[in-house]
Amino acid sequence: MLKIRVIPILTFNGFGLVKTKKFSTPRMVGNPVQAARVYNSRGVDELVFLDIFASEQKRKINLKMVGEVIKECYMPVAIGGGIETIDDINDLLKIGADKVVIKTKALKDAAFIKQAVAFFGSQCITIAVDVERRNENYMIHNKLGIERSLKEFVSQMEDCDVGEYVLTSVDRDGMMSGFDIELVDRFMNTTNKPVIAVAGGGDMTHYGELFTKTKVEAVGSASIFHFTQYTPMDIKKELLTHQVPVRI
Repeated sequence: MLKIRVIPILTFNGFGLVKTKKFSTPRMVGNPVQAARVYNSRGVDELVFLDIFASEQKRKINLKMVGEVIKECYMPVAIGGGIETIDDINDLLKIGADKVVIKTKALKDAAFIKQAVAFFGSQCITIAVDVERRNENYMIHNKLGIERSLKEFVSQMEDCDVGEYVLTSVDRDGMMSGFDIELVDRFMNTTNKPVIAVAGGGDMTHYGELFTKTKVEAVGSASIFHFTQYTPMDIKKELLTHQVPVRI
C-alpha cells in the first residue's frame, strides 16, 4: 500500500487566507507565506494553494504571491484559481508549481482539459471536484448554473486522462464533523487515479475512520489546523495506530 499523504489546503481570497463553511462566509485566517513557512517546517507531504474567488471574479491568480508561497516550500505544491488558458498553466509551472488544480474551466470546457493533459502530461493536471448532496444524488457545486452529476463529470475527466482529483464535500466544508465516507467510497469506485479527500476533519477519530473505511490515499484539511491544536504530524501518528502507512 502507498504511504498516505496528509495535505494542508490553503484557500486564498486575493488578499489573505480564508476559511469557509459550506463554501460561504469566508473568515480571515492568516498570511499565506507565513502559513507555507510553518507547514514546510513541519514536513508536510504536499501543499495545495487555491484562490477560491479568482474564477468567480474573472481575474488571474496573483503570480507574485504564488511565487512567494512556493519559495517557502520544499514539498510538492499544487496551485489553482482562475486557470483559463494553456499560458496560465505554463505561468504557474514556470514559477515552481508541481501541479495545477482546475475546476471552473473543466466544467465549461472538457476539451481544454484534454488539451492541457496532452501538452503538460497527466501528472500536472489535477481536477477539483466540489460536490453537494441533493437527496440521494451527488451533484457538482458551481456558480455557473451548470447542472452536472458527479458521475457525469468524473466520466468526462476520466476520458481526458487527468492525473488526480481533489474531492471536496461542500456539505462538510468547515464543519469539522467528519468526512462524507459514502461520497469518498463512491468516488473511489469511479477512478483508479489518486484522490485527495477534503472537508470534515475535526478530530483524530475522523481520520482513522476515513482511511479504514475507504481506499483513499490522501487527505486534505484546513480547519483542524487553523482552529485546533492538531498538526499534520498528529494525524500521521493517529493513522499509525490504525496500521495506515504514512511518511514520518
